[in-house]
Amino acid sequence: MLNLSQFRVQFLSRLGVLSLVTAGLVVGVAATPAAASSATTSSVSSAHSSWSFNSAGNLVALGDSFTAGQGAPPYLPGPCLQSRFASYPGIAAALSPYRLAANNACSGARVADVPAQLAGASPSTKLVTLTIGGIDAGSNQVLQACAPDPTAPICLQAVAASAAQMAVLGPQLVGLYQGIATALPQARLVVLNYPRLFNPGVLPLGELVNTATDTLNQVIQGAVAAAANPRVTMVDVTQEFAGHGIGARVPYIAYNPADPLALVNFHPTALGNALGYARALANDGILRR
Repeated sequence: MLNLSQFRVQFLSRLGVLSLVTAGLVVGVAATPAAASSATTSSVSSAHSSWSFNSAGNLVALGDSFTAGQGAPPYLPGPCLQSRFASYPGIAAALSPYRLAANNACSGARVADVPAQLAGASPSTKLVTLTIGGIDAGSNQVLQACAPDPTAPICLQAVAASAAQMAVLGPQLVGLYQGIATALPQARLVVLNYPRLFNPGVLPLGELVNTATDTLNQVIQGAVAAAANPRVTMVDVTQEFAGHGIGARVPYIAYNPADPLALVNFHPTALGNALGYARALANDGILRR
């Protein structure tokens, strides 16, 4: 397992982006929650997806804003809020034998949007990474309803609605995972879960959101197990993000309480994508071939 300092040195030396990571850290201290973009995966910017599959180590990234890199601007052209330099798939590819053939993830994506993100994918793809389920589970509704007052009736209603949505999310995820595995028979599908967004004890909202995240991650873990396919595995990112949520001295999650509509809010910063998501992939041996 890579320790934090080893991964940081490797990340910086391979990418040469010390200034970018520093900027990401600043954004993490002074940045915030966005209502997810209504764009769907059919709107993925062609500038971001080369779709040239001539390498034996192709990596294709799918899913929502956490894979798109919404918390690490600047963004590529288009509505999907894809990070130009610091999405975790791009960082992971730079640190491994895999070449990033495409990141088709899009802010606001739901489970039903992911199959369209496979358009043009090659059957020879070797690795697929995926984050999905947060929007389907009602994460945006909970944040919007509960941010003003986690004890308010509207918040309690949103939490109840989210619990109902999670009850049906599991089978949807199982079907999605099995469908991707069938469509890309040579690929390993790596499902990444979601980090706890807040350090413990920071805000009452944080405790509520962290509990909801834990529940969502349990649903994702159960769906991976139910997919019953050795090529479908899960990487748990929570340990890499532990101690680096909102309110930490060095946060990996962007949050600006002065600007509740900032696009970066509640998403991993450049530092979170590198030392959270990409490091989790490295720690679990996913980036070795």
